[in-house]
Amino acid sequence: MLFEVRNLTVSLTSGETIVDHIAFQIAPGEILSIVGSSGAGKTTICKAIMGLLGSGYQSRGEILFKDRDLLSLPSKERRQIYGKEICCIMQNPMTAFNPSIRVGRQIEETYLRHHIKATRTEMTNLIEATLHRLGLTDTKRILKSYPFTLSGGMLQRLMIVTALVNQPQLLIADEATTAIDACNRIELMKELRSLCKEGMSGLFVTHDMRTAAFSDRILIMNHGKVVESGKTENIMKCPMQEYTKYLLSACQLERRNVDD
Repeated sequence: MLFEVRNLTVSLTSGETIVDHIAFQIAPGEILSIVGSSGAGKTTICKAIMGLLGSGYQSRGEILFKDRDLLSLPSKERRQIYGKEICCIMQNPMTAFNPSIRVGRQIEETYLRHHIKATRTEMTNLIEATLHRLGLTDTKRILKSYPFTLSGGMLQRLMIVTALVNQPQLLIADEATTAIDACNRIELMKELRSLCKEGMSGLFVTHDMRTAAFSDRILIMNHGKVVESGKTENIMKCPMQEYTKYLLSACQLERRNVDD
C-alpha cells in the first residue's frame, strides 16, 4: 500500500475534536476523493498529512507513506518527501504565489529544490511539457508573467503545474478546481486521472460530487467523521446515508439552476 491513514484524530488544544478516528488507504495509481461540506474536516486532514497544523492543534494516529509514519519521522526526512514524493495543492490560488516574482521563476525554484543537478534545458522542457499537458499552450508568456496579472483559474492550474513538475507519487488536492470553469474543470480532472493511471496516486478533497466522480473511491465526511465510504460507482448509484443523498441532490439542484 502506498499511503495509509490509521485512526487519525485532530483536536484543538482547548479539547474540541476536529476530525475523529479517520482511516483510509490509497493504492498506487488510485484516486480517493474526500467529500463533505464546509467544516467537515477535509482541509484539516490535508494539513495533518503535510505537517501544516499550527501549534493550537494536537494530532494522534498514524500517517503512513510507503510504510513509514510521517508523524514520527525527523523533520529532515519529511522535507525530502514533501514537495517531491508527496505534493499538495491548497485552496487559495491568489495567495499561493509571491506577487513580486515571475511565475516561471517560482516553479523553477520548486523543481530545483529537489533536483539540484538538473540542467536548465531539462528543467525548461519538463515545465513546458507539464503546462501543455494541462492545456496551457502560451508557455513563454505565462512563465514570464507576474501572478497578479493572471486570473484565479490560471493561477489554480499553475499551482497544479508546480506540484506536478516534481512528478510526485501522491498528489493531494484541496478543492483544486474551484476557480476553474466547468468545461476546463472536466478536462483537468480527466488529465489528472490519466496521470494517476500512469502511476501517480491522488487524494482529492472537494465538496462537489461531480468532481469526486472522477475518483476510484469516495469517502464522505460530516462533522469530522466518516459517514460513508465505498467505490465511486456504488456511492453515486446507491448511496446508503441521507447525508450522501443530500450532497448528490445539491449537485443536481445546482446543475438545474445553471441550466435555467
